[in-house]
Amino acid sequence: MLCSPALEKNCTKQSVPQQATSRPTINGPSADLMLPSLLSRLPRRKLLLLLVPAAAAFIAGCASNNPQDTFDTSGPVAEQQADLFKLIFWIAVVVFIIVEGGIIWITLKYRRRTDSEMPVQTHGNTKLELTWTFIPTLIIIAIAIPTVISIWDLAEPPSDEPVMTVEAIGHQWWFEFRYPAEEIVTANELRVPVGQNVVVKLHSQDVIHSFWVPKLFGKVDMVPVRENELWFKADEPGVFFGQCAEFCGVAHALMRFRVIAEPMEDYNDWVDSMRRPPVAATGGAANGQTLFAANCSSCHTTDSYRAGSYTSEISIQDARWEGWLADIEDSRIVSAPNLTHFGTRTTLAAGIRDLDRDTLIEWIRDPGEIKPETRMQDHAAVYQTGSGAADLSDAEVADIADYLLSLVPVEAGAEPTPTPVVTDPVALGETTFVNNCTACHSTTSENLVGPGLAGIGERAGTRVPGLGADAYIKQSILEPGEFVVDGFSPVMTPFDSLSVAEVEGLIAYLNTLN
Repeated sequence: MLCSPALEKNCTKQSVPQQATSRPTINGPSADLMLPSLLSRLPRRKLLLLLVPAAAAFIAGCASNNPQDTFDTSGPVAEQQADLFKLIFWIAVVVFIIVEGGIIWITLKYRRRTDSEMPVQTHGNTKLELTWTFIPTLIIIAIAIPTVISIWDLAEPPSDEPVMTVEAIGHQWWFEFRYPAEEIVTANELRVPVGQNVVVKLHSQDVIHSFWVPKLFGKVDMVPVRENELWFKADEPGVFFGQCAEFCGVAHALMRFRVIAEPMEDYNDWVDSMRRPPVAATGGAANGQTLFAANCSSCHTTDSYRAGSYTSEISIQDARWEGWLADIEDSRIVSAPNLTHFGTRTTLAAGIRDLDRDTLIEWIRDPGEIKPETRMQDHAAVYQTGSGAADLSDAEVADIADYLLSLVPVEAGAEPTPTPVVTDPVALGETTFVNNCTACHSTTSENLVGPGLAGIGERAGTRVPGLGADAYIKQSILEPGEFVVDGFSPVMTPFDSLSVAEVEGLIAYLNTLN
């Protein structure tokens, strides 16, 4: 027998016989004697310190007020999934008790009782081998039958009940929600009526995400270039916490959202409100509107309440994404949350903070303080300051925050705020430019997302043979894909919402940019 130096004094060195005619005698320390010895050496305080975090984790898992408690279900899909889990769990508990109990019983009954004695060695037992083959087969069948039934039951909502459809698109690191029938686009807060079956079509624009609201339904992946689908129904009003459940990058843990279930009447009121314009910005909010247009509007939309804006917004988001893909490192444009009627929302930064003025100011000033590695901070020109903080004064940041919080719909039936009549075409064009173009175009020769527009009136007339400057500019506004300047991505979308006077005024203003 070969002994380690540490155990040499307890071993008897001897050669190993070629053929053993009897059970060998073992003089070394036995395993069942060593384990108690090791445990006895471990101080009780250290043993307690090991048990404390384990006990704390166990107790934390038993919290009854957890907003993402999978056992406190609020819909039929989550309830059936929880029931299936409980069935499998208790079967596993029984198996665990039987197997672990058998191991403990066999260990105690057939253990070596002295250092010089070897336990009885046995091999092969047909009855036992058949038993532990047959019983697991029955267990698998007992689990498989309800599992397959649940998969088929939850594949589609009941065919005899009405269904509404929502599209959910995962982005790093926020969720976009589209309501095709209602023609609404919003972000990070999904509103649904109580008692309504909701089919959610899942997409991803960048990497694999996973869509999960524990109290309403289980996890389903959001995969690029593939459409997955789930359905759910909220049985009671409330706010249900959701999150991405698939690691998708550095801010994965901060990619959250809310499902707001409300009575049908309240839901219909919300749908109606999303089609009304916001109240007019005044005071600092009015200045914030101008600052927002100049610094944020190339990535964020605030006017999807307009008729026909649904398809336009989808096209704009796709164009933003293509623009980002064309120059991932230095692009000044990227897909971003739709901010129409932002002031009605309850959360900020994809559900990780409650929305209030102070938090919004903190977010605008330096998004990295709340959520690291946001694409907004990586790509928006206003944040290219070295420190990552916005190139804005405190007053300007506060004005933008006030403007965003003022984005709430006018009361139903209220008369729309009359648009001031501007008789000077150039003045009207300048206002139109500030509100629609400054995030992508400068009035100098500096290139932003699009080319600088200084001298555009002189250049436009030479771009296309036979097409004058005014006609070229007009077509570039209404059909921007027709003429794309070399070196720039075709990310500009048509400005269908502009009136004839605004287009003509914009042309007149651009001709003044020398």
